[in-house]
Amino acid sequence: MRKWRKLFAQALIASAGILVALSGATTSVFANADGTTNVKNDKVTVNPAHGVTTNSIQGVDISNLQAELNAGVKFYGYNGKKQDILQTLEDSGVNYVRLRIWNDPYDSKGHTYGGGDATLANEVKTAKDATAHHMKVLIDLQYSDFWADPAKQALPKAWKNYTFAQKKTAVYNYTKKVVTTMKKAGVDIGMVQVGNETTKGMMQESDPAKYMQYIAEGVNAVHKYAPGALAAVHYESPSESSFAKIAAELKANKVNYDVMGATYYPHWNGPDSKLIGAEKVITKTYKKKFAVMEMSYPYTTDDMDGQNNIVGDITNPPFPISVQGQSDAISDVWKTVMQNGYGKALGAFYWEPAWIPVKAGWDNYQYNRDISVKYGTGWATQYAAKYYGDAGYSDQEENVNSYWGASSYDNQALFDPHGYPLQSLLTFKKMITNYVSGSAKKPVDRYKVAKKAYAYTFNGTSDNFTFKKAFALSSLKGYYKINKAEYVIKRNGKTYLYYHITSGKKSGWIWHSYLKKCPNKITKTVKVSYKHRYVVKNKKGSVYGFQGSSNDFQYVTLHYLKNYPKTHFTVTRKTYVKKYNGKTYLYYYVHSGNGKVHGYVWNGYLK
Repeated sequence: MRKWRKLFAQALIASAGILVALSGATTSVFANADGTTNVKNDKVTVNPAHGVTTNSIQGVDISNLQAELNAGVKFYGYNGKKQDILQTLEDSGVNYVRLRIWNDPYDSKGHTYGGGDATLANEVKTAKDATAHHMKVLIDLQYSDFWADPAKQALPKAWKNYTFAQKKTAVYNYTKKVVTTMKKAGVDIGMVQVGNETTKGMMQESDPAKYMQYIAEGVNAVHKYAPGALAAVHYESPSESSFAKIAAELKANKVNYDVMGATYYPHWNGPDSKLIGAEKVITKTYKKKFAVMEMSYPYTTDDMDGQNNIVGDITNPPFPISVQGQSDAISDVWKTVMQNGYGKALGAFYWEPAWIPVKAGWDNYQYNRDISVKYGTGWATQYAAKYYGDAGYSDQEENVNSYWGASSYDNQALFDPHGYPLQSLLTFKKMITNYVSGSAKKPVDRYKVAKKAYAYTFNGTSDNFTFKKAFALSSLKGYYKINKAEYVIKRNGKTYLYYHITSGKKSGWIWHSYLKKCPNKITKTVKVSYKHRYVVKNKKGSVYGFQGSSNDFQYVTLHYLKNYPKTHFTVTRKTYVKKYNGKTYLYYYVHSGNGKVHGYVWNGYLK
């Protein structure tokens, strides 16, 4: 995340009336003394996200969690009872967590830099809990001791005097160390992100020909030591042109990544067309997978811990600033990603939905500030300033000194300031849809019921519907033609072929495997050694072609016999056909004298 440049520096310039100085004696214009608690009961209507299934990544970044828990923060379930937050997330449809890891976020005296105290040890704890709750884990390796983004990519202190070759080796070995540690802990690693928002460089190197060698080393280590995991790279400010440039540089430098990740906050990086353009380049042109690694949206402008918010008022907000607007933002991002990935879209991650105040209420600012110094629960502590200064980022040192404190992200969380889940968190579960992915070719065969099951109606729209039982298939007798066929992608991500039949007043959709195909078959053909001549008996019937194999063919009408009342037909062979209904019929293969009419005719139509 582009922490200081994007958030604080720009906010001070453009929003001086919105963000106030961080001081325990100063009250934010958005402050609620006791926090905002009533919103947990705000209901939401979830917009369906066409293309989102249980196979899509419905992820959250909860890197800050262990610092919060260490500081005594409690989380609750929808029933109001205390509950493991991972259980609440699982109940809400979350299936993936993203966890950032900093090499050594402490100064020489052991003081934390803050930002969630994102050490390997802390993130292993969260990763193990996530795995126990059936979630995959994305490891976000930043190769820095604190926030890494386009404004700063500070080297880990331990690597400061390394040569270029030593830095490459360090990236490889550190990647190996993290993934093997996670694997030994039993973590289900789904993806490893090599570098964080490396748009302008990595590890204080801005030359793509050099810093992309760092990325390549990390990717190679992922593929070797976590062979079942995807290796991802990550960039911010997505657009068609910027991602085309990045993808070309990655290819030129032979970085064998699997996934391109993007930072996309609707209020900063929109509109959706920019994201779509970037995704198209990656998935269609370069054939790589695509995911949004960070997104979020505020549900209020209120401050809830005395630390003013990174996002206050938004000029022309793309969604209402409310719990409903937050839900809309989530479903819109997921829909955009899943509908525009040419089959290579993975999904997205919501950034820090659990970063709530340690003690709710703006009048608890000093308490939250002090706790941040102890447990690292805030955006930063004063001890991070020297790290950036020593790395040559004097502007970032100044920002840390000005803005360290408690959480500035609480108004974008998916939990209220007391740890109760908002209804917007349920968007992850509710936006999953059954949807029609496309019409299938309507079969011309006859079918009969093969299994005891049900026909269904699709209640809703083609983009979001539920199945409702229409009638039992046991009530169907005889043979039926299909009048429509469609492919349906269910919420489990699998595609099913459904046939539609109508029988009297009954009408419904049936999974094709519940029907048995009844083909026409040729059982015997006898050549006629002598030539018989026939004429049309009663002007009924047709001359047919048999399309298909002898064990499964369809009738194709070639001519109508009524148009040939006086034509003499010569029979050259007799063919016995066992039709779909089990009865056998005799057909003559005939041709007219001039040879213009030839094909199969049921013998009863000729005399």
